[in-house]
Amino acid sequence: MPGEPQSFEPDYESLVRHRFTALRVDGGIRLDKFLVVRFPGYSRTMLQKFCKEGHVRVNGKVIRPGRAIEEGDRVDIRLPQLTRAYAIPENIPLDVIHEDEALALINKPSNMTVHPGAGQRRGTLANALAYRFGQMSHVQGQLRPGIVHRLDKDTSGVLMVAKDDLNHHFLARQFRERTVKKEYRAISHGVVEFDSDLISLPLGPDRHRPTRMAVRHDIGRASDTFYEVIERFDRYTYLRCRPRSGRTHQIRVHLSAIGHPIVGDKLYGGKGGELDKVVHRQMLHARRITFRHPLSREMVTFEAPLAPDMQSLLDHLRSEHS
Repeated sequence: MPGEPQSFEPDYESLVRHRFTALRVDGGIRLDKFLVVRFPGYSRTMLQKFCKEGHVRVNGKVIRPGRAIEEGDRVDIRLPQLTRAYAIPENIPLDVIHEDEALALINKPSNMTVHPGAGQRRGTLANALAYRFGQMSHVQGQLRPGIVHRLDKDTSGVLMVAKDDLNHHFLARQFRERTVKKEYRAISHGVVEFDSDLISLPLGPDRHRPTRMAVRHDIGRASDTFYEVIERFDRYTYLRCRPRSGRTHQIRVHLSAIGHPIVGDKLYGGKGGELDKVVHRQMLHARRITFRHPLSREMVTFEAPLAPDMQSLLDHLRSEHS
């Protein structure tokens, strides 16, 4: 009968227990949707199956996957370590900014995909992490060991990874609650007029090109990016950007929407001019990240020095401008 106690020992090779307390923002969300946000490495169908088999409990009881949860509910789930192929360890050099027993901060180079996908199984950050650190958290699935958040392939800079599931959940919760502070540096086309401003435009999938995001006032999700001008050049601007939300391609779309696409960003209009010959990726760098450390519970900040290609471009623009 639904709701009656069932076996909590599913027949899998190995299990990992995860426990959550639902937050205010989780109230009214279906249980299966609540879980898929926290375990994107598992399909929604798979998570629904675990619910129906009794491997998920809310306040100690088995409930239907379509049942809504409320703030303060205690969710207990045991998931198998998926047996599909793990990210293959590869001896790829990593620039490690910081490492401790809970996490590591990596200075990701441009032209490196974060995790394997349908078209790429090797050469990713996940492959490098598997070689350098061995077992990492697998909340995101076996192909994304340790990955708490991501950067676009051609965006360089600081990226956080978790070494185990408990610390992964602690860090991921901060991203969901938007208490993680991230700062980026960008070089954009055109001379930006205002010294600082807030770009507040909803973002959603592009109607015509599935690989793009776009400003969508119909179905878009609220998205905010605060920017400040660091330097102005004759035809370009060096910017500090602080996204207050974490949408896909957010900074790239927002800057393009106000008429200042990022130099080298071919997807969002950042091409054209003499720089095309020397710039081969979007000039966007994750400079700084601030978050609460899972061990000390103190706020910490880590920085990644500006990528060499961006520094070279800045030096070139400064020499032309002087």
